[in-house]
Amino acid sequence: MLLKPLLCLWALSSYHLVTRAQTYESRGELWLAPTSNEPSIQNPYVTSGPTLNVSLNQAIRVQSPAGFNSHWVGHWITTTENLHFVLITFSNVVNGGPDNSTDGDSANGWLIYSLASGGSSSSFIAGKLTTFGQDKLRIQFGDQYELHSLTDDNISAINVIANYTESNFSLNTTFQPRGSLLFNGGSGSLYWGSVFNHQWSSSAAYTTGTFSTNGTRHTIDPKRSTTWYNQQSDAIKAFATALYPNGEQEVVSVNPDIKPKDAWVSPATNRTWYGSFEVSFLDEYNSVITAVAPDVINRKFGEASFGPSFAFCDSFTVYNGTWKGQSVRGWGIVEQWPAS
Repeated sequence: MLLKPLLCLWALSSYHLVTRAQTYESRGELWLAPTSNEPSIQNPYVTSGPTLNVSLNQAIRVQSPAGFNSHWVGHWITTTENLHFVLITFSNVVNGGPDNSTDGDSANGWLIYSLASGGSSSSFIAGKLTTFGQDKLRIQFGDQYELHSLTDDNISAINVIANYTESNFSLNTTFQPRGSLLFNGGSGSLYWGSVFNHQWSSSAAYTTGTFSTNGTRHTIDPKRSTTWYNQQSDAIKAFATALYPNGEQEVVSVNPDIKPKDAWVSPATNRTWYGSFEVSFLDEYNSVITAVAPDVINRKFGEASFGPSFAFCDSFTVYNGTWKGQSVRGWGIVEQWPAS
């Protein structure tokens, strides 16, 4: 009997994307450009709204002795050579060890997917010493990964450095959150299941830098790229937080009966994942979105595995459907976790 996975839809954009025979064309630019030049820390909803203090949250949560801290960075990149990539890095920090270190349960990794070739690669490491800053956002995972703030407010500019020599991948990017942030649950502070957690995102960050894969160095075109940054804990529940272009936010209940289709089996772990999902929302409009990971069944990309007891799958996706009576389509990430 196959268990349905838990599902998260990350970074869904209302930007139009046309799909033809697994190639991607756009009306204008491929990725959704940042909607504002205003630094997020100066946005009225961020500074005055019913939200947590994100500047303090960046450092305090990392220092907290309780629980699991996740920092997820998704880059939607167009290079100066006009190549398109989806690139994800993440760091899960579990502290409690001596000298402000982790106790060996932390994990870190990356995934990259080329829209032009359909090629993908990834690397994941767990159990190495992780250190983090006391007053400033700084997470360092061995020699492989570092996420740190370049500014005292912990949010205006964040640098990501990755060096995975064994898998021929490196990255050095800086992203600057722009406009309103997205505060999950409407405030960013909420009980989710039985766990109190903080969860917020920057959905449109100005992005610069370079990355290298298999010996080829790529330069990011900041005018045609964007970054989604997410900080969260590990609780799960069925709801969505929608962020509109004018900064308005809305919490909408999600029908927990998510309908997965197009099952595929990982050759590495023998786990079953899905290539498409139908997600319905419990609103007066009967809104529904279908998300499809193009060619994922044939290419089997997106799985992150740390042994038999822990795995998840992040897949680039295109979607279409209706939202409050209007047709929508766009792109984003679907993240699957095995149901327990």
